[in-house]
Amino acid sequence: MARSIKMKPLYLWKISLVIFAAIAYFHVPGLQVFLVKGTTYLRYRDFEGLRQFILSYGLWAPVVSITLMVVQSLVPLVPGLFITIANAWIFGWQQGAFYSWAGGLLGALLDFGVARWYGRSVVRQLVNDKYLDKTDEFIKKNGLVAVFITRLTPIIPFKVVSYGAGLTTMCWWRFMIATGIGQAPATVLYSILGQNITHNIRITIAITSFVVVISGVVYYYREKITTGLFPNK
Repeated sequence: MARSIKMKPLYLWKISLVIFAAIAYFHVPGLQVFLVKGTTYLRYRDFEGLRQFILSYGLWAPVVSITLMVVQSLVPLVPGLFITIANAWIFGWQQGAFYSWAGGLLGALLDFGVARWYGRSVVRQLVNDKYLDKTDEFIKKNGLVAVFITRLTPIIPFKVVSYGAGLTTMCWWRFMIATGIGQAPATVLYSILGQNITHNIRITIAITSFVVVISGVVYYYREKITTGLFPNK
């Protein structure tokens, strides 16, 4: 009985958040247009359109960039990598990398929270079961390092990893640290690429190969890395 009473406020919070998000989407002036336009530019890989869209907000452009990175984490078939490249193209690779890193971390925490709060039934509406099951199994088997490794390379979609981690018993702060550290190298490298977007495709291949090699090395030494980062695990 006591457990039922304790769970009721949590259930009400979950329902309230969904209702609040729906009301905001349909009634906050300009929000729906902002989300639709921003995700459309991303979906169609329209770098120039995305650049003009972000810059149209003037001083708020960095906030818009970070917000788009957070939002894309919830939208299927919208890759965050393109925001990373666009940010570097707009702001320069240093600032662009920071905005992309911050937005990527917040988006990952949002996905993790959705999975943790609402469970597999909701996540299934956002991610293909096949990918989710494989990611879920990989994270359960390899634990914290699995999140760290998958953040190093954009080959594995960030949102799938975040949802998968949220469905396990991994705690928030370990997920946050693994994501924050793990996504940094690829974010910096692809930001450098974004600033020089007109260069040869071989640059892209070289950078992707580099982060894949790093991922392999980290996986090989995963036990030592875990012990070093979290000695009391």
